[in-house]
Amino acid sequence: MNRRRINDEELAILFNLIGQGIWYLQYMEDALHTFITLKVDIKKIGSVNEKEGEKYLSKRRSNTLGVSLKVAKENHILSKELETRLELFLGERNWLVHRSVNQNGDDLYLDFTRNKLIARIEEFVSEAQILHKVFGKEIEKFTTSQGLSQKWVEETAKNEIAQLRGKMPNKNFHLTVKSVTFFAKQKNSPLFTSSDAGVRHQHLI
Repeated sequence: MNRRRINDEELAILFNLIGQGIWYLQYMEDALHTFITLKVDIKKIGSVNEKEGEKYLSKRRSNTLGVSLKVAKENHILSKELETRLELFLGERNWLVHRSVNQNGDDLYLDFTRNKLIARIEEFVSEAQILHKVFGKEIEKFTTSQGLSQKWVEETAKNEIAQLRGKMPNKNFHLTVKSVTFFAKQKNSPLFTSSDAGVRHQHLI
């Protein structure tokens, strides 16, 4: 087997994938944090005021993925299948963030192992995006079960993003909702801050 140094193009691909992995991981985590806040802390529309809801969400956002998974399991808010899937994802997350260099850094010097490593990170990115959508759907189910109009949430979320992009929003909507529901339905996550991936509105909390 011929050994060689990774070239600049391959290195750029590797770093780009790692960046995507961390970025989409945070989208997914924020969707999970929002879901936990709704199901564990708030539970019912109108049970707390907006300030209290923000406090709950802020506390959940400070948790690591491992802690969030533990909370979700203890409160039985995920299916067994989703728990298992999230456990596997957590293992890959910990590998990428903490162990990938030490365990797989030498793989970059062989074509076969380098390609295998890149494929592993690509799979992590894809799973982060999929899980983000999964938790978005869970939030959607919860909000609609509580009587919140799905169309209203989606249209308001669209207006929020339009405002962030400097476009003129629809003045018929009060721009206070931050919802993962709209974004979870998209093929690719848009570029917006992680704080935009929560559900935060006085009618919801």
